Amino acid sequence: MKHTMKINDNAFERMKKGTKKREYRVNDEKRQQIRVGDIIEFHKISNPEEKILMDVKCIDCFKSLEEAISSHFEEDFSDRHSDIESTVNSFYQKGYCNDEEIKDNGMVVFEIKKHRIAHLNSTACYLKKDNKVLMIKFAKKWGHVYAPPGGKFEEGETPLDCVIREFYEETGLKLVNPRFQGMSYWKDKDEGIIFIYTAEDYEGDLTLTSEEGELEWIDFDELKVIPQFDQNKKFTPYLFKDELFEGKFLLNSKCEVLDFSIRNM
Repeated sequence: MKHTMKINDNAFERMKKGTKKREYRVNDEKRQQIRVGDIIEFHKISNPEEKILMDVKCIDCFKSLEEAISSHFEEDFSDRHSDIESTVNSFYQKGYCNDEEIKDNGMVVFEIKKHRIAHLNSTACYLKKDNKVLMIKFAKKWGHVYAPPGGKFEEGETPLDCVIREFYEETGLKLVNPRFQGMSYWKDKDEGIIFIYTAEDYEGDLTLTSEEGELEWIDFDELKVIPQFDQNKKFTPYLFKDELFEGKFLLNSKCEVLDFSIRNM
């Protein structure tokens, strides 16, 4: 579950740097809803559009502000205050809390760490033979666009493991020495990285159809005109080159590119 809090600029910057490890609050009804494992979205007071996500690691409750501050004074406050009493006075002077609130609710200390995004990573491989590239023409879910065979990771797989397995499952062909060509980071409501390979050697017999759609050998020069995912079309010129590439794509809900950048590595 995600919760929101406002925080002063200094504390926000320390949170970004990773030096602020705990947040001290009055344990009112709103804070009592927070559980270990929840996410707190902190907004910078001077600029509420600037925010940072933090995971809640541990929660400790105290009857008084003095008890709460004493619990981690050396680590959390000794760089800015000489003793516990001056720290308590600072809380009151800055209006973070008052005696009546604490008497009614007590204090709560949230141990926090930066929230890490779980990427939806996948692989894809462009196999070329006689200047033709093997592509899948999707039958349903993507509106008949073309894309190279590939798919999502399974547990314990490296990108190379994944692309060899996925390519075989979708085409019946075993890639021989696929070459890592680049990676394409994308973000819409989710985000992830596609690890992109190229290859020119394979073993086996081509499956006539894939679960995803029809398999077709497309002239390499035709890749720039056939219907493709928008981001794939933009990195197509970087395929089968000696240099690696890295792409970054901001997408809308229809997988259309709103903004992007590509660089050689």
